[in-house]
Amino acid sequence: MGALYHNRRSVETKIAAVANPGGIGETPPSMPRRVLAFMVVGMAWTAATAAWAQPSPLDGRGSLRDRYEKPRQQQKLDEAIRKFGEEDTQSRLEGVEGLGQNATDAKAVEYLLRGAADADLSVRVKAIDVIGDNRVKAGVTLLVQQLFMRDTTLATKQHILAALGKIGDTHATKPILDFLARDVEPSVRGSAVYALGDIGDRAALPALEKLVKQSTDENFRGLAKAAIRKIEQKPAPTVVPPALADRRAPPQQETEATP
Repeated sequence: MGALYHNRRSVETKIAAVANPGGIGETPPSMPRRVLAFMVVGMAWTAATAAWAQPSPLDGRGSLRDRYEKPRQQQKLDEAIRKFGEEDTQSRLEGVEGLGQNATDAKAVEYLLRGAADADLSVRVKAIDVIGDNRVKAGVTLLVQQLFMRDTTLATKQHILAALGKIGDTHATKPILDFLARDVEPSVRGSAVYALGDIGDRAALPALEKLVKQSTDENFRGLAKAAIRKIEQKPAPTVVPPALADRRAPPQQETEATP
């Protein structure tokens, strides 16, 4: 029994020596300040990252707002379409204005294009202006077609050219240059030149420079010179190197060869 007690005390003494190498009952030496600082910073960083990981009560606000905003936007679009289908001109004009407020919606664009070809001249001009103000590129083809139609009034053609300039699609450059080559009213020619300056397509520079040399109208020459300066001052489009373009392109799926 005494031997067993002696062995137990020996084991406890060894465990205490490992836990406190400085000796049983002795206070361990103080920890270096640098080590202590690192430990404090580590604890603070751990607490901060844990706080960041917690979901914020504000995170759900965006989705909640979208949930209520989409139906509201749809109601506005439906109301604009309803007004567009009314018989009185004033309601239809309000409808076109409402369609412009939803110009990113494909359905709104569809009705705007209908308005740009409407039999009511005031509705047609309003739709053309809204298409230009909202830079609806889907309307370029229709506007160009109307530009060359015989029954399109000169005033409407001015609105069309202004809209094409605001949209800024280079696909309209050549049709406008072809339009300039025709014998049209000076005021409309000026609108065409101004539109070319707004589009900013360098492909129009040779024709504009030729107009400056050949025209005897100082006002028209001034418009052409201003359009040339506007095009030349426009920043060149960003060119992506072929290697980078290949890297950005999505990988193509390999197809199995047919026997």
